[in-house]
Amino acid sequence: MKWMKRIWFRMGNHYRKKREFEQALKYMRKGESAITSFDDKLHYAELLHNSGHSEEAVTYLGRLIDSSGSHRAYERRAHILRELNRETEAIEDLDEAIRLNADNYLNWYTRGIAHKDLNQYEEAIRDLKESIKREDDSTVISTYYELGMTYYESGNPAEAANCFRLSIQQPDRAIPMYYYMLSVSLDLMDHVQEAVGVLQEGIQLADRYEAEADGGYAMFAGSTNYSYGAFLTFQRQVREAYSFRKPMADLYVQLGDLGQAEFYLSEAIERYPDSYELYLKRAEVFNRSGNKNAAKADLEWAIEAEPDDYRAYFDLARIYREDAREELAYELISKLYGRQPDSPLACYWMVDCYYRVGRNEEALALNDKLLELENDDAPNYVQRADIYMEMNDLPSAEQSLKEAAALQDGSEIRNKLSYVLYLQGRNEEALLELQEAVKQEEAFSEHPTYLAASGHIYKEMGMWDLAIDAYSQAIQAQPSNSRFYEFRAVCFVETGQLERGLTDCAQGLSLNPEQGSLYSLRSGIYYTMADYARAKEDTLNVLELSPGHPGAYFRLGQIYYKDQDEDAALAAFDEVLKMVPEHADSYLYKAHIYYGQFEHEDAIQSIVNWSLHLHKEMSPADKIQAIEGLEGFEEGVLEKAVERLTGMYGHQLYLS
Repeated sequence: MKWMKRIWFRMGNHYRKKREFEQALKYMRKGESAITSFDDKLHYAELLHNSGHSEEAVTYLGRLIDSSGSHRAYERRAHILRELNRETEAIEDLDEAIRLNADNYLNWYTRGIAHKDLNQYEEAIRDLKESIKREDDSTVISTYYELGMTYYESGNPAEAANCFRLSIQQPDRAIPMYYYMLSVSLDLMDHVQEAVGVLQEGIQLADRYEAEADGGYAMFAGSTNYSYGAFLTFQRQVREAYSFRKPMADLYVQLGDLGQAEFYLSEAIERYPDSYELYLKRAEVFNRSGNKNAAKADLEWAIEAEPDDYRAYFDLARIYREDAREELAYELISKLYGRQPDSPLACYWMVDCYYRVGRNEEALALNDKLLELENDDAPNYVQRADIYMEMNDLPSAEQSLKEAAALQDGSEIRNKLSYVLYLQGRNEEALLELQEAVKQEEAFSEHPTYLAASGHIYKEMGMWDLAIDAYSQAIQAQPSNSRFYEFRAVCFVETGQLERGLTDCAQGLSLNPEQGSLYSLRSGIYYTMADYARAKEDTLNVLELSPGHPGAYFRLGQIYYKDQDEDAALAAFDEVLKMVPEHADSYLYKAHIYYGQFEHEDAIQSIVNWSLHLHKEMSPADKIQAIEGLEGFEEGVLEKAVERLTGMYGHQLYLS
């Protein structure tokens, strides 16, 4: 029967070479006693491993080691142990293999890979370099690749790129992943254009593999000494990178070529039409290129395909918000929240939607639920503070921010807390919180947000020189921000430095000609300087940008009054009073105009109206005293105004 055993063995070997492992093992087991040569025994152990009988292979090789003491048996067992994630045992076998034969490159190579698996990068680099010393051109290419991977994983992309370049120096021996990893390393080094060229070669080679009936295995086997298992791993990596199309799109996004990025993503979608990630990425590219309809279509597809994945909902909601379609964002997030009412993330976004559409009570109530679901996440408390700020409940906002800081202290939270204190007029405390923010993040002291916030606080405290210095530093840090020039101009006006205020207004307007507040500020400076023509020009600019602006109409009335155009002045003040009926100063200007026109009855009524709206908390007696202190009117006119006001208050005035 020995002859039959040999036949079984030959049939098994035939199927092994065809990679039909189950069939091969079936015959090999029948002819196991006919396996006599050392090489055939190694092949049999490898067959056991490839067929899912790895532990049996380890035991079999153990017997072979005992009988032969061969370094090759140690190396084979180490190879299998490494794939079983038993790297420490593998290294012990390889130590013995190297002791037995230090000239065999494979012992060094396998030990280097085992050290890499354990993140022992120095040892891995040492062993792989020893392997390279002992190799010839038929094997060294793959070792350069593994050495490159070791450098890459250890955080050294420059050395990794050098090794990957060596792995593709012979194109007929290169595989797609060699090009891909070189492009990844070049990208990390900011050599993006070079990375594009390299990855293009990788794509062409990967496409050749995919076009083959065997998935490119014959090409792979002819180029490398890797196992069939390694081939399957490499092919999986290519698929995970979407045949390298998505990484190529990422490179083109960095280069600002969104058209090419969209092209490669569309190619990837043709190959992987069910990939959720590709639609998300293409939507991002479409949105950045201004093709929002296409972006929405991709995101809507993604939501339909994966209705419980929140990312597409959030990306689509952001697009709606960019278009000022907050109601659509609200409807969309409501659908997600309806599916995942107990998801903290969905709950957070739903709260945000309520807050953005002005439904603050509902936002606060849902934030209560969010805190029940997740009471240890600082952003949830920051969100609560934002709601309280919108509701003008500053003490509650302050408390929420303090709770956030207790969980996750940071410069952003401290800065917001400083702002809440500033709004409450607690400027010294606000300044201390800003300093605390700098303690959390030293670089924050140079951030424009910190510098501008400091300027605001100093301005409120009347420390004008410090405020000007803070705004000047903010301008230096971010010279394109027109608001900073406006803030500093206000300080210049307050300190009588009108020309410097004008210069800042001009600079701010050169950056943003649509900033109406700068025209308003400059019109006030010109008005103070009695340059009424320029003051009027800037005021009209304000009204062009903000039609119906009551402050601009009031300034226009003042200018017409100074120019003695009384009818135009009255018309301007009437416009103010249509929008703000309680605007006391407009009544006073009208009183002066009517008095000058000898329209005493209208003047008296305007004085009364002025006193009524002067300060709501003033007592009737104080209002009478204010009338009596007015200048520019005859005593009789003022007496009649007092008499009319007294008649309106009656017994209240008597009691006071």
